[in-house]
Amino acid sequence: MDDDSDIRSLTRTFLEHEGYGVFSSGDAQRAAQIFRSVPEIDLLVTDLYMPGKSGIELALELKALASELSVLMISGGLVDSVQKAKLEEEGWNFLAKPFRLTELLSTVHRILAPLEARRWRGAR
Repeated sequence: MDDDSDIRSLTRTFLEHEGYGVFSSGDAQRAAQIFRSVPEIDLLVTDLYMPGKSGIELALELKALASELSVLMISGGLVDSVQKAKLEEEGWNFLAKPFRLTELLSTVHRILAPLEARRWRGAR
């Protein structure tokens, strides 16, 4: 989720092209609605700074619903020491904007690889 529609659209298109299913939203309230209606979401990609609710607040809300949810926080703004500490404390991943799409893909793959491996082993 990103409040910039161009970044959101480009990210979605790229990840879908790479085989990932993607739901996108420009605001935290809509993202939470989507999450509640689609229980198989494995990764939240959200901007740290959003209008209304921050990415951290959204991630905490969704993690309360599904503790196994992975989080990738992105931001083009400054990340202060309190925010950095919260990201580390929660074990969330961070990617600074601007990023290359290949950076995004490798980060998403690294985050989801253990889950995909567990699913693959379970399917055997």
